[in-house]
Amino acid sequence: MLFIANALVFATIVTRYPELKDRFGLGELAFGLMVACGPVGSVVGSLLAGRLVNRLGAVPVAVTSSAILGALLAGAGFAGSPVVLAAVLFAIGFGDATGDVGNNAHGLAIQRLMGRSIINGLHGAWSAGAIAGALLGALALQFAIPIHVHLPVMGAVIIAGSLGALPLVRLRTEPALRPGQPHSPRHGRLSAMLIAACAIAAIGAFLEDLGSTWGGVYVVAETGAGVAEAAIPFAALMGALTLGRFASDALVDRIGAVGTVRVGSVAAFVGLVTAVFAPETWVVAVGLGLLGLGIAPMIPLAMDASERAPGLDPGTGLAASATLMRVGLLASPLLVGAIAEWAGLRLAIAVCLLVPAAALMLAGRLRHPAA
Repeated sequence: MLFIANALVFATIVTRYPELKDRFGLGELAFGLMVACGPVGSVVGSLLAGRLVNRLGAVPVAVTSSAILGALLAGAGFAGSPVVLAAVLFAIGFGDATGDVGNNAHGLAIQRLMGRSIINGLHGAWSAGAIAGALLGALALQFAIPIHVHLPVMGAVIIAGSLGALPLVRLRTEPALRPGQPHSPRHGRLSAMLIAACAIAAIGAFLEDLGSTWGGVYVVAETGAGVAEAAIPFAALMGALTLGRFASDALVDRIGAVGTVRVGSVAAFVGLVTAVFAPETWVVAVGLGLLGLGIAPMIPLAMDASERAPGLDPGTGLAASATLMRVGLLASPLLVGAIAEWAGLRLAIAVCLLVPAAALMLAGRLRHPAA
């Protein structure tokens, strides 16, 4: 419920961006600056999330962030100026980051209780929530539901779901969320495991944004696809990403986290190669589908490894990987756009083959030294 609620916030407001841009009469740069306040808020939130989880516990941070996000989403529907909306988006980004770390810390605690991998499936629930939010947003647009109705209704649903989850997570799992020595001092230090986990989180986010941001643009520019076909690669990527996350837990239980990331890295590499040399739109869609399957376990397993990294307080490693993940999301459009401007989009995508190759080399470091 909490992972789905987190995804619904992002997916709901994104569907109304074109309307908000027109309402405020914003140019491309002004609109981009306004929307960028969300990622900036998420980076700031990630930097503080570890301390919040360590001090307050995963459950209070997760549930409170989720409920506040619902309220902020409702308030976004009544924003009367781009400055107000930018402030709301910053706050949404901040709450998204703290909720993300709280949700993952809580999910990993449940995973330890169950003795088997579930973190990929929880991220699969997030992906499914994002798809559901986008579909509901499309329906709201189809039926001309005003933004000041659509966003508050979704916000109320998110608040109700978040508060509805509270008694379940408290009664069933809260005693297990605190380790045996919850307040014992530990040295916050870097380790090879933490560095690799943060890097793989950034890689997963980079490749996800690569397919999401550039897939449609790529098929129009390089395969001659029409604008109507531009959504096909994105749909293939997100569908495969969601299915891959629901399937990855069984693979982790069979071959381990290191083996799963290695298999995913190879799949992502093959998918990108397919897209680079694709002559047709459907071939690009197949390639991005393979990319989605490959990157599906990267962020969840990187967060798991970062939380298990030695010498860190609870939530600290998670916050570090969440911060680098968001840096990866910001890096993709900037890096690919700069290379494409200079050498063309196909070559820019080809250069990105180095990214899954790096994940393959780093995967072995996700294994805890004690293992």
